Amino acid sequence: MKKFLAAVCAASMITGIFGGAAVFADETENTVPAVVETAEPLTGGAESDIAAPDEVPSAEETTDEIPAAEPAPETAAPDEESDEVSEAPAVPEDSAPVETEAVSVTGYTLNFNCVLDGWPRYDSAVFNIYSAADELLGSHTVYIGGTDGFSLDYDLPAAPVGTIYYLEVSGVDSIDYYTENYPLPLTEKLPLYTYINEADGTLSSSADMTLHIRTQDDINIYVDGKYIGLSSPAIFEGSSIIAPLSEIAEAIGISDCTYFPEYDSVKVKTGDSEMLVNIGFSYITVFGEDKQLNVPVKNINSLTYIELRPFVESFGSSLEFFDSGEYIDIHLTKSPIALESIAALEQRINESGVGSSTDYLIWVNKQKFRCTVFEGSRGNWKRLKDFTVGIGAPSSETITGTFEYSQAQNMWPYEHYYVGPVMIFYGNYALHSTLLRYDGTPYNNNVGVKLSLGCVRCQAKYINWMSQTVPLGTRVYITES
Repeated sequence: MKKFLAAVCAASMITGIFGGAAVFADETENTVPAVVETAEPLTGGAESDIAAPDEVPSAEETTDEIPAAEPAPETAAPDEESDEVSEAPAVPEDSAPVETEAVSVTGYTLNFNCVLDGWPRYDSAVFNIYSAADELLGSHTVYIGGTDGFSLDYDLPAAPVGTIYYLEVSGVDSIDYYTENYPLPLTEKLPLYTYINEADGTLSSSADMTLHIRTQDDINIYVDGKYIGLSSPAIFEGSSIIAPLSEIAEAIGISDCTYFPEYDSVKVKTGDSEMLVNIGFSYITVFGEDKQLNVPVKNINSLTYIELRPFVESFGSSLEFFDSGEYIDIHLTKSPIALESIAALEQRINESGVGSSTDYLIWVNKQKFRCTVFEGSRGNWKRLKDFTVGIGAPSSETITGTFEYSQAQNMWPYEHYYVGPVMIFYGNYALHSTLLRYDGTPYNNNVGVKLSLGCVRCQAKYINWMSQTVPLGTRVYITES
């Protein structure tokens, strides 16, 4: 027995001399990994006043929570004459230690929920991640134009668990991070933590935040000094202002903005001057010539939005911009091209001597495919609105002459479509909508062509306006040219 113990002690001494450690059967389950050193916190400006959240372990806390290795309990070497062997202490399966020495951080993920506060300033937001030494490690630029959430993944140089990164953001109003809201511009970068989850031993290298999308100053539109109330506001896209096309056009004197769904385009017309606007493209065709835009034409809330300055200046309007710091005033002038066209319409109808039993008059010019609504009286008519219409096919011409709007009907139904509202002016001749499906979408929205059985077809927004504005008994004046 003494010889056996001497041999064991000798083996332990030899192992210790060569830097090894004697490992007994009852010690193998008690091995504890070395504590991972965490990166030093950023000094100077980057350390910031933003405290680490309570639930995120700091480097100091991490050291306290991983117990230091304790000496193995002294147990007697098994006696040659004894059948008893000391059992190793049991280690619960769900608390097996994590081999943090083998774990390193190689990336970071940011998950963003977005909240829209008012109207967005359509622009790009930039998200930069920095090291503790203020070295830029990764950058993402994201177009911000709505409330959809998104995630960003960063590939980073390998670093030990516990490394703290720092986030810099521009292009949004503010950020909710843990329990705090941080307005932009940030006075300090936001710390991003990396650590081992105690519950399951996995690496945590991500953060969840809420972005409050940048809102804009109010943009007020004036035309010849008169405030124009828009159904949807003018807004910024980058450094350009975009606005609802049809409402701006009407404000500067152009009421004919006809949408063609089969081409996803809008034709803007005043007199013989015509602009073609293709939605989704960064150019407009002005009187036959292409003109580049800084911002593509787009659909927002079912309205066509166009870059304001090039649109109005194409029709000769001027634009002046005033920024008070709290709101923006845009002053436009009426389009001289539109004013010239309106004056020509009013002169011709007033010289014709046509009157009406109401304060309104409807004139359809078949050659130009135009319907113009006037308000006033004989010899003193003022144009209210004009727009493009469809008329009778060559085999079923629209009649010409002077008539009266005598009957109103909600619709004329057919198997696959309907027309309505209907403004009957003679027999079965009427002004009515283009062909509409029963869900309200266009079945055939064509205007500016000869295609009907003799009626005058108007796009829905125009016939709806006219049926709500013009009373029964109004004169309908139809000419060849």
